[in-house]
Amino acid sequence: MKTFVKGIRYDYKIFIFPRDRNNCYFSIKAVHKQTGRTSFITTVNVILSELGIDSNESMFWESDWMLSRKEANKYSKHAYELFSTKNFLSCIERYLDIDRQQSEWENYE
Repeated sequence: MKTFVKGIRYDYKIFIFPRDRNNCYFSIKAVHKQTGRTSFITTVNVILSELGIDSNESMFWESDWMLSRKEANKYSKHAYELFSTKNFLSCIERYLDIDRQQSEWENYE
């Protein structure tokens, strides 16, 4: 399942892909509208904090998280609500602008 949210300078894709009967992979991807560059932002501290995730837990250090279906759906819904909020969107997009300028974003779309 892929959920799409339009931002100001970025668009966001929230992914849930089944791994097996009980578990899913969860991730969030940002796409810079002007350049088409993309990055998985699941591990960004602002997002971890807003989702109530402890960044010291190693299972959340990767771009894809393996979660139960229930957890994946919960985080997907929460992420969708976050990216639909203008205040959060302004904050995360300022952060992503800095991140994009200072590091290599992975691909083009």
